[in-house]
Amino acid sequence: MKEVASPALCTWPAGDVSAWPDSDPPYPVTAPYRPQPGLTRLGSPAHGRLESRVLDADRDAPAALRAKWDRLRRHASRCVALTPGLADAPEVVWRRVCAAANAIVDAQCEAGPGRPRAGCLPLTRVGDELQAGLAGWAMPARADAPFGMRALRADAAPVLEWIGTRPAAERPLHALGMALQEDVALVEADSTRTPAHASLLHVCWPSGWDPAAKVGLDFAAIHAPVADAKQLLAAALPLSRALLSQGPFVRFVWTVAPDGAWSRHPAEVAPVDAQPWFRCERQVSVPLAACPGGPAGGGAVFLIRLHVTPLEIAANTPGRLSVLRAALASMSPQTLGYKSLAERRAALLDWIDARLAGYGTPD
Repeated sequence: MKEVASPALCTWPAGDVSAWPDSDPPYPVTAPYRPQPGLTRLGSPAHGRLESRVLDADRDAPAALRAKWDRLRRHASRCVALTPGLADAPEVVWRRVCAAANAIVDAQCEAGPGRPRAGCLPLTRVGDELQAGLAGWAMPARADAPFGMRALRADAAPVLEWIGTRPAAERPLHALGMALQEDVALVEADSTRTPAHASLLHVCWPSGWDPAAKVGLDFAAIHAPVADAKQLLAAALPLSRALLSQGPFVRFVWTVAPDGAWSRHPAEVAPVDAQPWFRCERQVSVPLAACPGGPAGGGAVFLIRLHVTPLEIAANTPGRLSVLRAALASMSPQTLGYKSLAERRAALLDWIDARLAGYGTPD
């Protein structure tokens, strides 16, 4: 494989993000804790704030894109997965990715109050091109045009060279996934009577799962390992159909992690940190129904933005500490095992109680 400049020596991405917002990690903790779909239509309030942005872009974006490239250079096989029928069909993959990118752009334009200014968007449509301004490249905006990438800035050239070394079917996925802070998953259905399945995954920061093991699975099979998820699994078929035809929706998944590692791929073990970390995913689903190039049975693109924050910063008020305590205390043994919290819950509750005592707040 052709070598390109090391990410550590590269200035990519050199775009100006000074006007972009500061990072604002969500805190979607509720008690009692119950796994459930938890879909909120984008443009509505959720967990104390208005959720109207399709892409959760902020000033951390340059560092996030560099981290993605570094991880992909080392572990691309752990991050990218395509169903067998698509792995050998780069033109079909391109049509799916082009539909997803256009759907993201259209959803950004339709978002309500609180959406970012045009200059703060990682992905826009300019004429016949989709432009990833921060990443520094453009690609066609029409699914019937052949896939290709055009550099918008010189600093993006090494990344484009690296993408060019990857298998042809992967390249459109990298063009989209490496332009966003979010991980990207495409789901599609073979017909309007069947549940959606994961078809294309570009996931650098999985939370305890292997993209290669999930690709091709339907909604119910993907979520089957989740503890106490009877309500979620019972709604699998209608929920997957809603995701393909309605929305955009936003939902959140959170846990308390023993370290600040971004990737929790099953093949990787991070050392336990001295402090606990709050790990939260903001997941946005955007349907592809109106976009040329989308699957015949319907499809959607999932955008998974990971926030990893020291728990003492995330749970920084008596109210946040108290609801976290109640949520942890209400978790079943099955959920504690699934989240690897069984052996840590007592210590976490003590940690919370000590901080509540510091606020003068009773247990």
